[in-house]
Amino acid sequence: MTKPFILTAEQRKGLKSKVLNHLQTYRRGRQSAIRGKDLAWQFGYSEDRHVRLIIRELIAEGFPIAAAVSEPMGFFVAVNGDEAAYYIGVLKERIKEDQTRLADFIKACHEFTIPEQMTLM
Repeated sequence: MTKPFILTAEQRKGLKSKVLNHLQTYRRGRQSAIRGKDLAWQFGYSEDRHVRLIIRELIAEGFPIAAAVSEPMGFFVAVNGDEAAYYIGVLKERIKEDQTRLADFIKACHEFTIPEQMTLM
């Protein structure tokens, strides 16, 4: 049986604790990365949305949780400067791609009236 899509505050807190414990115990270093869907499945969830949101919160709280986008793919706790630099590079590339997509989308919407504040982003 899969867990519900909407979590209570108590369920969210419990999942956050489980995710953090698992990553810190078993997923230290890039070679031990785990895909989000596999991590979610391990805790009884059919999709990884909750896990991804919780990982984002953990990063904001100061945990160096990175993600590899090439094999082995998935989330892991960065254990050295090289692993941190790798993930920083991944994020910078993602920002560049998003900036390009934004510019292309604005051009594609040339026939629409877009509020000025939106084009200043």
